[in-house]
Amino acid sequence: MQELLDRLFSPNKILLVYRCGSSIFGLSEDESDKDFTVIIDGFDSCNVVKTDDCDFFTFGRSYFEKLKNFEKGCLTYFLCWLDNTLLAKENIIYVDDSIKDQLDEFLFIDFKKHFKDWLYRLIVYFGIRLENYKEEKSLYHLYRVESLIRHYKETGKFEYYFSKENFELAKDLKTSMNIEKHLPRLKEIFSYLLSVYEEEQV
Repeated sequence: MQELLDRLFSPNKILLVYRCGSSIFGLSEDESDKDFTVIIDGFDSCNVVKTDDCDFFTFGRSYFEKLKNFEKGCLTYFLCWLDNTLLAKENIIYVDDSIKDQLDEFLFIDFKKHFKDWLYRLIVYFGIRLENYKEEKSLYHLYRVESLIRHYKETGKFEYYFSKENFELAKDLKTSMNIEKHLPRLKEIFSYLLSVYEEEQV
């Protein structure tokens, strides 16, 4: 892995690499691409670098800081998945010595402060995908974000949470891709996201 990372991102300095996507949520399959977040120095943008079986979601350090603060201009596609950081420490592939002592701060996102911003991005992202649902593989994530948001609203703790019921539903959807079967429930979740967003506007 290290040789591949060096080849892909040289001469930029790699600061952090951690697994992300379906594998960290227990939803990957044998044929699934392996997803990684890569944060590098000397780069002020974002990119997705693909190999035969891996997707590397790549951010410059300064762009990652902008994402963490939900700055205008950051791409919705990347902002939606920032809750990956909640499991980042348990899924680290590589961390540079220069940030090792500040890793908690480096990965910290004030989701309570930015909850409404994150919620808005989820609504935009999944609203489009529900309209074109027939080939949309990412819809199973609605089960995951619903679990997290309900947990946050009930406990006040923004932390990783995936209810057993929703996990099984997400797994079934991802495996079978029978979106028609799941569509009523997915629309119900989307309506819930809208209602929570309206509450946050008050």
